[in-house]
Amino acid sequence: MRTLLMKTAIELLYRSPFRRYALPRYTFGFTPQQLAFLCQCVERTRAVPGTVLEVGCARGYTTLFLNRFMDSAGIEKPYVCLDTFRGFLERDVAYEADRRGKNRADYRAYRVNSLRWFRGTMRASGIGRVRAICGDAAEFDFATLGPIAFCLLDVDLYLPVHAALGRILDNLAPGGIVVVDDCDPGMAMFDGAEQAYREVAAGLPWPTRIVLGKLGVLEKPVAVPA
Repeated sequence: MRTLLMKTAIELLYRSPFRRYALPRYTFGFTPQQLAFLCQCVERTRAVPGTVLEVGCARGYTTLFLNRFMDSAGIEKPYVCLDTFRGFLERDVAYEADRRGKNRADYRAYRVNSLRWFRGTMRASGIGRVRAICGDAAEFDFATLGPIAFCLLDVDLYLPVHAALGRILDNLAPGGIVVVDDCDPGMAMFDGAEQAYREVAAGLPWPTRIVLGKLGVLEKPVAVPA
């Protein structure tokens, strides 16, 4: 009888218009292959002294994934997340609309977030190494974090990507890696990230490449060319 009731409840759930909120869903903004690549970057920078940095962490799905990977791989490093925790800043949206011809209304959906929610998610998941900072990526002083071993920069829009990327590279340890998300000119809303990546990358004497469709990679050599 109990099994029959459970089957009936599941059947009703599948038929319900609310099923999308209750059934398992894929919640990541990266494909499995892209997530695997990010894990490879964390592994490759295991011996590089410095912090693992995530700029633009939203609700923390990728944060949890990468920290679970670090746990399973036995990698123990400081992990810092920087985000506005209130969506895109008006300054950055205005630039996209006024200078890059984008629709301002498209960026309103990303406002639902909270530093308290994010920290609560980490606690509920047993992740203790993450330090969350509420701040503006374009103005944050990354030197306060010390050397950076690996950084995932995922702030989508031209101004914060361009401004933050330069400061992050100034503090990237030799052998460190930066991955910039959304480096795909086909992503009309977020093609500012791709433009910013290419502009900064063009001035570097380091290997640069875009992999897996949208991940812009910058690797700082152990011996930096003069």
